[in-house]
Amino acid sequence: MVRPVVWRPPAEPSPAELAVIKAVRRARLFVFLRLHRHELFDEPFQAELAWAYVDSPKGQSPVPPARLALATILQACTGVSDDEVIEATVMDRRWQLVLDCMNAEEPPFSKGTLAGFRKRLIEKNLDRRLIERTVELAARTGGFGARALRAALDSSPLRGAGRVEDTLNLMGHALRKALGVIAVLQGRGQAAGTAIVAAQAGVPQLAASSLKAALDADRDDLAARDHAVAEVPGLLDRVDAFVAGQAGDEAAAAVVATARQVRDQDIDLTGPAPALRRGVAKDRACPSSALVRDRGPDLAIFCKAWRVRNTGGRFAKDQFTLDFAAGQLTCPAGVSMPFEPGRTVCFPAGTCAACPLQARCTTSSNGRSVSIHPDEALLAELRRRQQSPDGRAKLRERVAVEHALAHVGHWQGRRARYRGTRKNLFDLRRVAVVHNLHVIARQPTTDSYQFAA
Repeated sequence: MVRPVVWRPPAEPSPAELAVIKAVRRARLFVFLRLHRHELFDEPFQAELAWAYVDSPKGQSPVPPARLALATILQACTGVSDDEVIEATVMDRRWQLVLDCMNAEEPPFSKGTLAGFRKRLIEKNLDRRLIERTVELAARTGGFGARALRAALDSSPLRGAGRVEDTLNLMGHALRKALGVIAVLQGRGQAAGTAIVAAQAGVPQLAASSLKAALDADRDDLAARDHAVAEVPGLLDRVDAFVAGQAGDEAAAAVVATARQVRDQDIDLTGPAPALRRGVAKDRACPSSALVRDRGPDLAIFCKAWRVRNTGGRFAKDQFTLDFAAGQLTCPAGVSMPFEPGRTVCFPAGTCAACPLQARCTTSSNGRSVSIHPDEALLAELRRRQQSPDGRAKLRERVAVEHALAHVGHWQGRRARYRGTRKNLFDLRRVAVVHNLHVIARQPTTDSYQFAA
């Protein structure tokens, strides 16, 4: 039976390692992994990784699995090939810092050893266990903790626009960044100081994490949406004037110029009131997914419902009453018809012709027809939720999920790295590990220069 060696690198950095740590300005994950690798890969977890080698007939493995796991994480973070991993272990002092091979003249492992380790992780499903270890570490550091499972459906591989912020949040992000620059110049911290500077500039809405959240507009209510859009140019003008009064601040002025460019591209200022231009990415929803349709009764769905089709001032579908228990659709005049999800309900032509509300309902001589979506019950639930402040607040929680998916997409890229779904699931999982570690490393309680006993 193979007994892979337990890796016990020193916890406290050597003088040579401290010099590398101080020299790292970006890619702080290297520093975090060096300082916390003994916590992430403690001896119990190393014993779990050793399980991947119990069926090997070739004797003792000379390379600790924990070291190979660290190399696998760094590979996901940097997006390099297996050959480049081996080269980095000799040429890049940041890699040597993490892998405990400072000043190495020979790679600590071969390309074949790294590929073999990846194969064993997949076979034993230990790539999932690696994600769980980051969650366990986060629970101890306060980065994040366990709670009820929430699934996010990512449409970005199919629809690239899913990665893009909408106009309101895009402009809000730019203006908040400009205020953050001013906060730093005033000697305040960027995060806490932005709220103070926003108050000084007369734009307290920009102190919120999301401009759309601060405006609290129901995006499916056209009047509410247009009112929110109309407020944005005024916010931009106030920030522009405030930044102009801060002498010599070119960085903040450049960010405001970016926000102005977004305004000019996305908002039409030629009409009686500012309005979004046609062509802005439409809201998306994923109710047709099998994960949604086949969900259990204890799973709630939070996403944007498709907007009800514009009927030119006539009665829209949401003005009809749907009784899902009885399977009855009732028109505004009180006439009921049976319906089935996924089918179209056609009201009798004679009934519609004699109806006093016909002019407000349909111009068709064949009577009014209403299409029922296969997931109409879910869409109705989503629309009801979007009409309440609590529902909109709950829906805004997806912003954090979208940001996490954007980070994952940044590290993983748009193209599949491997052939086969299982290998690409492995790639996604190790990128998720990278994301989790970045979240932990950013926590104020995680001091990169404090060493655990």
